Amino acid sequence: MKFLQVGLGSMGKRRIRCLKSLGEHEIIAFDTREDRRTEAEKLYGIQTTDSVERGLAAGVDAVLVSTPPDAHYPFVKAALEAGKHSFCEANIITEGADEFLALVEKQHVVAAPSATMRFHPLYQHLKRLVIDEKVLGKPLLLNFHMGNYILDWHPWEGLNFYAGRKATGACREMVPFEFEWMQWVFGPVESVQCTLGKHLDLPTDMDDAYGIVARFESGLLANVLIDVVSRYPVRDGRLLSQAGNINWDFDSARLRHYDGASQTWREHKAAGRGFNIEEMYVAEIDAWLKACRGEQPWSHSYAHDRDLGRILLACEESSQSGRRVSLSEVKA
Repeated sequence: MKFLQVGLGSMGKRRIRCLKSLGEHEIIAFDTREDRRTEAEKLYGIQTTDSVERGLAAGVDAVLVSTPPDAHYPFVKAALEAGKHSFCEANIITEGADEFLALVEKQHVVAAPSATMRFHPLYQHLKRLVIDEKVLGKPLLLNFHMGNYILDWHPWEGLNFYAGRKATGACREMVPFEFEWMQWVFGPVESVQCTLGKHLDLPTDMDDAYGIVARFESGLLANVLIDVVSRYPVRDGRLLSQAGNINWDFDSARLRHYDGASQTWREHKAAGRGFNIEEMYVAEIDAWLKACRGEQPWSHSYAHDRDLGRILLACEESSQSGRRVSLSEVKA
C-alpha cells in the first residue's frame, strides 16, 4: 500500500514511524510548513509535498490525518471522496460524522477514527476482567483520574500549539479520549453532570479541569476527573463491582482485583509507564491496516465518535446550566 500522511507534527511523525515499523515504506507526507517537510525527509527518507491535492493524486491507497483536531474534517472528507481509506487522530467534536458514514458506504473504504487506548495492555486486561471473564459481577461505581500538566505536553512549544487554545484545549481533548475506552469497557453513557474551569495561572483562556459525574446506561456511576494541572502525570482508576474491586495505576503498571468472597487480592501483569508507549500506537495502525486489507473490521466508527462528541458537549452544557444533561438532549 501507498500512504499519504497529512500533518508532520509530533503525531504525524509518530504515525510515519508506525508505518515503517510495520514494513510500509511507500509514504508521501503533506504539511504547509517547509521546516517540517525538510525534517521528515531527512529523518524518514520519504517524499513530501506542500499540496494535499498532489498528495492524493500520487497513487496513494490510504490517508492518515494528524493535524490539529479542528482541521481534521476537510482532510478526512477529501480522502473519502477520493475513495481512499482513512485514519484520523482523536477528535474533539466530530464534524461531518454522518457525511463520513455515508461516504464509507458509497466508496467501500475504511474510515477509522483513532481509539488508541484500546491497544494498551492495561485497558485490554481490564476489559477482559470486566466483560469477558466477569470476575466480579456487575460494575457499580468507578473513580477515575487522568492528569498531565499542560506545559509538559509540548515543552518545546509551551502553549503555542492547538492544545493551548480554548476550542481545542488539551483538557477538552482528553474528555472524549478517555470516555472512548470507558464506553468500550462499560458501555454507553446516559447522562453527565459536570463542573469545569480554569485554575492555572497561565496566559491562556482554556479550561484546565473537568470534574464529571457520568451515569452509564448499565447503571454504573462514574466520578471522572480530567485535568492538565497535575505536575506528575496521573492515570488511575478504582472500580467497585458486586463481588469485589479492581484497582489500576498506569504509573506503576499495576492492576489488581479484590475478591470479596475469599477476601484476597490478586495481582495481574499489566503495563504502564514501563511499557514502551510507541507499541500501543503501532498496534493501532496495524489493526487499521488489517481493516484496510479486509482481514478484520475496525471497531471504532464515526457513529461511536459522534457519541463521544455528545459527551463533551453535554459536560459543557451541564457546567453552564448547573444541571445533569442527558446525551439524548445533545446533537453533535
